[in-house]
Amino acid sequence: MMSRKHYPMKSDVREKKDSYLLEIDLPGCHKEDIKAYVEDGYLYVAATMNKEKSKGGGKFIRKESYWGDYKRSFFVGSNVTQDMLKATFKHGVLKITVPKVQEKQPEDSTILIEG
Repeated sequence: MMSRKHYPMKSDVREKKDSYLLEIDLPGCHKEDIKAYVEDGYLYVAATMNKEKSKGGGKFIRKESYWGDYKRSFFVGSNVTQDMLKATFKHGVLKITVPKVQEKQPEDSTILIEG
């Protein structure tokens, strides 16, 4: 049975001198069940938490654990590319370092009129 409730990934974002550090709690996940990618200026983190069927038998009196697919996005800007990011996963916490990148200023689109 798959959980139908929405359980967002808990995350903290820290600003450092030259980067931002995202710390995302993914308890019970394995590294191979996590996917992170950049698309259209957003960093997407998707994870699948697989919960094995209980082999103990019996009826649950209380069930607070959950499992299923989760996805979260963070705006990182159009100048950040996937190869700029560094990620580690240890003790159920995914840490992603996002460098601070200067956004390109739009060029002046005014046409010079002579005469």
